[in-house]
Amino acid sequence: MAKGIKDEPYSEESQDIDLEEFRAKLNSSLEGVEDPRASDNQTYQFESLIGITLCAIIAGANGISDIHHYAISKRDWLSSWLDLSSEIPSYTTFWWLLVRMDPNQTERLFRTWLKSLNEAELKEVIAIDGKRVKGASKKRSKSILHMVSAWSSARGLILGQLKTHEKSNEITAIPELIDSLDITGAVITSDAMGCQTAIAQKIIDKGSDYVIGLKGNQGALHDEVINYYEQAKAVDFKDVPVAHYQSVDKGHGRLEERSIYVTSDIDWLPMREDWAGLESIVMIDSKRTAGEKISRETRYYITSLDPNPERIARTIRSHWGIENCVHWVLDVTFQEDASQISTGNAAENLSILRRLSLNILRLDSDKKTSLVAKRKKAGWDNAYMTKILKSGCINSF
Repeated sequence: MAKGIKDEPYSEESQDIDLEEFRAKLNSSLEGVEDPRASDNQTYQFESLIGITLCAIIAGANGISDIHHYAISKRDWLSSWLDLSSEIPSYTTFWWLLVRMDPNQTERLFRTWLKSLNEAELKEVIAIDGKRVKGASKKRSKSILHMVSAWSSARGLILGQLKTHEKSNEITAIPELIDSLDITGAVITSDAMGCQTAIAQKIIDKGSDYVIGLKGNQGALHDEVINYYEQAKAVDFKDVPVAHYQSVDKGHGRLEERSIYVTSDIDWLPMREDWAGLESIVMIDSKRTAGEKISRETRYYITSLDPNPERIARTIRSHWGIENCVHWVLDVTFQEDASQISTGNAAENLSILRRLSLNILRLDSDKKTSLVAKRKKAGWDNAYMTKILKSGCINSF
């Protein structure tokens, strides 16, 4: 901003307009979403309950009791733009809504909300990975909540999620999640759990590319790739048709050096024809130095991309971002793993609504303020909350 130029005051009239736009966005996103309440037990409008819940989560609510307390503390402001009776909904009202609501309907709300965004930017690299919601799983060990999410690394937004009952079920959940998204032209990344011939075929059939981690779950393929690169290293890659790229990162007292090797010389690979679109095999050697401590790691990947090591390195780095930008944020900022809610569909519904709230926060143009600070300020300052809600209505980037 130029020196001496101040932000225009955020007038009450502008706030009213923006809240009305948010409410319209909420209403349109709820079209076709089933209200789980009985027709004779609807004191409060469906949109009002969902609106309060989203605002509460954005403002720092991490459980149903928090949502109720937020509604009480913000009664006057919420009543100014939502249709509410003289009484704020009780804790039981929110509890029954979240317990009974079909998570497929909550996911429908989530997907509809995203439809107006710029799909080209969202689809550059889509990382798919799973996260166990530990708190919700502790009380009922037979019903572990494990969410597999698709994440746009370019915009830091979650595109969709699917529940599984354990990590091994990611193998069946990933194709379902892929089927539910428009991924044409994207590069799909996954860890070794997604290293399945059927998943590679699904990605190629939908007009996409893949970069997938390779570990012992694909024994013969894994062994062949390791053997190729071990032999190449033994001759210092002399006369081996391998493209190479190296990156160095410094920060926080650490030095990370990564060497990536990529080859499309795979005619010798016995199972090459089993993997749709397979073009290249990849090795990454990493060396991390922190003080006097040195650690090394070697990882392997298969990909349908041409052997461009710099592009593949960026793609793999993008995938790692889902751990910090989604899993870590949900655990630490939204305290998802601390939640003990396990009755009915409440845990899954809250998990989806947390991800929608995270997306709304990420759509805000202020990238310097942390998510923790944004949530606090949104809880304290109604005008700031309105600004965040307005950002969630954006139709393009």
